[in-house]
This record gives sequence, structure tokens and C-alpha cells, in this order.
Amino acid sequence: MRGQEGDNGDEGAGHRARASTRLLAVAAAGVWLLGGCAAVPRNPSASKHSRPTASSATTGTTTTTEPPLPVTPVQWSGCGSDLQCGSVTTPLDYSHPQGTTIEIAVERHPAEVPSQRIGSLLINPGGPGGSGINDLSNELSVLTAGLLDDFDIVSFDPRGVQRSDPVSCGANGAPADTTSALPDPAPTTAAARQALFSNDRTYAAQCEQDSSSILSYVGTVDTARDLDRIRAALGDSRLTFIGHSYGTLLGATYAQMFPTDVRAMVLDAAIDPAMNTDEYTLDQATSLEGVLDDFSAWCKGSSSCPWRPTGDPTSALLALIAQSRQQPIPAGNGRSAGPGEIYDALLDGLDAQSYWSSLADALGEAAAGNSSAVLSMSDAYRRNGSTNGSDAAEAIFCLDHPVSSDTSGYAALASSTGSHAPVFGPLLAWGLLACAVWPARPTRSPAPATASGSAPILVTGATKDPVTPYQWAVNLAHELQHGFLLTWQGEDHVSYFYSACVRNVDQAYLILGALPAAGTVCTD
Repeated sequence: MRGQEGDNGDEGAGHRARASTRLLAVAAAGVWLLGGCAAVPRNPSASKHSRPTASSATTGTTTTTEPPLPVTPVQWSGCGSDLQCGSVTTPLDYSHPQGTTIEIAVERHPAEVPSQRIGSLLINPGGPGGSGINDLSNELSVLTAGLLDDFDIVSFDPRGVQRSDPVSCGANGAPADTTSALPDPAPTTAAARQALFSNDRTYAAQCEQDSSSILSYVGTVDTARDLDRIRAALGDSRLTFIGHSYGTLLGATYAQMFPTDVRAMVLDAAIDPAMNTDEYTLDQATSLEGVLDDFSAWCKGSSSCPWRPTGDPTSALLALIAQSRQQPIPAGNGRSAGPGEIYDALLDGLDAQSYWSSLADALGEAAAGNSSAVLSMSDAYRRNGSTNGSDAAEAIFCLDHPVSSDTSGYAALASSTGSHAPVFGPLLAWGLLACAVWPARPTRSPAPATASGSAPILVTGATKDPVTPYQWAVNLAHELQHGFLLTWQGEDHVSYFYSACVRNVDQAYLILGALPAAGTVCTD
């Protein structure tokens, strides 16, 4: 399972199972895009906006006179080759710590050189909605030898995900009739908008019916409290943590809440917690649009690329999506693809350059009237890294990112965002509508994470990350009292999986506390 120090993160990592990548959870509409798990290669920025003042509350507060729930050490049992499983008991509602409890599933790979063991290295691979336990073998395959030697590598399923009191919304966000296309996630007519709104309301009601007991308690603020209990249950006096994509929001939230309990923290493909949700949507849509332009230029320059439309490629792509609205594209197996499936395939394929050829094949086939490859990519995207990934993603995102409850304003937001990013702007703006009708209220407020009094925190950003714009990493490193920025010149999501330079810097920092020189840029 040992990763090779010095490999380039491409060919050497090609055997790993792919992890999911999401950031905006739009389960009811059939699309997710989120600061999610790292996409593992098959083969070897954004504008600044005004942001809340530092006095804004980053997290919800818990006021209670009840004593805290005691932390019990994890009782480990074997659950596979070199792996051990256990659980950590946490309060469902931290304002009533003596009330109902839930079990957070954890898994670890013990340090390979016990005499050198420093402690536990906790990893969150992203999501939200992704299973850290499902992803652990993926992490182990790329972690450097030094980290595997010196740390117990620990991952977990956050509350609401798969093994940890999972959120359920009936059919897990999938249409009951798999022969029908998904609802149009970027509607262009009044009838389509009403259909999306109705679908979102029905989905929200189903989630409330199936998961009312936990739906209000799965936000990142509560998960950060769980993370501190996991730290204590592992016997570590301070936390050593790697967060990828959405995991950076979890890490920043933890550092803000428990700054003196941070030993070392790597936040790779960072989310800026200070952004409001509209800013977040615009930045992400713009970043995706830039990578789409690069994909189109790559395809145009390759004689073997089957997606080579005449004229402007963005216009051609929008025309293909519009065509699928009028007549879903058949797949030859009783299924067909509409706008939702095409958007899924785009989000899946733009995550990393190593997926571009698959996306090109899928678009070329769809333009020729066969959507089977688009559907294959859509299905893979919707699985989202856990058995209940779509439902958990929606539930967590809506608690983390407040949106307007005035549903009449989303058409204007889609139009405005679309003027900057014509393909992805309307998609992501309309995706927020599901949270406008969500039955549980947000538990996190956008605000800078300062983590005053923490140990140094290493923030990593890729200059052309398609999902989490580089500027977000710059912002977060600046907001943190002891934040340090590491830059990777790359066009893939989560630098650690692609850059040996980043892995080596991370190892030196996590083991020795050695930080890179200011302004360090990895170019591999």
C-alpha cells in the first residue's frame, strides 16, 4: 500500500480507485459539484469579492449547563489486511451532550515503524458526503513512506455518511425510473423551472420524512466537534490532520473552534470559509469555465479528439445541452441522457486532465446520437464516494452554506452568474434552490477562519484547480493567523495526488514541523 516518494502522482497512482469530486451539493436536481474527494488519475484565478468582517461568527455556538459526554478510547478490531476498525461515541446534539448519542465509524492503518510513531494522522478526503473509510485505501496508496512509517493513518465516515447514522432520502436522490432523464438542473423555461422547484420540494420532504432525527445535526460545525472527540479517543493531545477540498472547510472550522489543539494541519484544495454562498457559486463557476476552455483548446489541437465541433466550442456544447432538453439522447439500453446527465459528465471529466480524453469521447458520441458514455460518467459521478453520497452531500451543504429562501430570485442569480460563466453559472446558481426549500436551517455562518493561537497551518492551492479556485487558498492562508501558502502549478483537483514536490513538503511539515520558504511554488 506504500506510495512512492518521488513519483509524479500520475502513472504510479493509476491503479488507485477513483475518489469522487463534488462541491455544490444539488442532489435534488441530479447534479453535485463540490469541494470533494481528490480525483485519482487514470493515467500517469477567481475574482476577489467583498467578504464578511472578522467579527462574524464562523460557527454555531453550543450553550449548555450539562456536563460533557466522557470520551472513551477507541476499541479496535481487525477489519482487513493491515486495517483496524472501531467507533467513537458522540452526542447527536452537542447542546444536550447527555442526550441521544451516535457512533462515528473510524478505521486506521497502524504506523509501519512503531518505534518511530508520532501519533495519529487523521484524513478527510472531501465531499461532503464522501466516506473516509471507503477512501482510506486510496489515501494509503499515495501517502509518502515517512508518513506511513511514523503515523497511524486514520479516516472516518462523518456523521450522516454511510456507517455513521446515515442520512437517507428514499432512493438516495436517484430517479425511481432509471429509463427517464434527470430533471433539468439549469432550466430555461417557466415550465422547467417549476418542474425543478417541485422536484426539490418533493426531495426535501422525503429527506425530512426519512431522516428527521439527524437532518439538523450533520453540518460541518458538529462534525468538527466530532473530530475533536475522535482526536481524544485516539489518545492524541493535539490533532494532526489532512483535509482535501471539502475537508479543508472541516479543518478550518476545527482550527477556529479548537486552535490550541492543532499540532499540524494540511488544507489542500482549500475552500475560503469567509465567502457567502453567492460568491462561492460565482467563483466556482468561473473556475470551471476556465478549465472547460482549456479542455476545448486541448481537444481542438488533437486530431484524435472526437469532440471537435465547428465554430465556438462553448456555443456547440450549449447547443448539445439544449438539444438534449428537446429530445433526450438515447443510450441504446432503454435509458437516455438529458441536460442533467451531460452536466454530470462535464463535472466528472473536468476534475483532472487525465479524464479529458474520456470526456471528449463521451461528448463526441453524444453529438453523434449515443449517450451511453455520458450516462456511464454521470452514474460514476452521482455515487459520490459513499452509499448515501448524494443525500449526505445535500444535507451537509445546506447546513453549511446559507442561501436566500426567496425562490423568486434564483432566475436572476442564474442569469447574472451565467453572464460570467455561460455553461456552469446557471447550473450552480439553480442548484442552490434545493437549499432554499431544505427543512433544516443552516448551522454555519460564512466568516474568516483566523484560528488565533494555533500551530502553523499549511494551505495548498493549484493555480488552475477546476473545483476550488486558487484564490480561495490564497485567501485562507491570509486569514489564518499562522497560515502558510504552498502553490502548485497544476490543473487538477487536490495537489497531493499529482505533485511529488507537494508530498515531500507535506511530509517534512507533518513529521518535523518544517515549513516551506515563503512563496514556494511546486512546478512538477
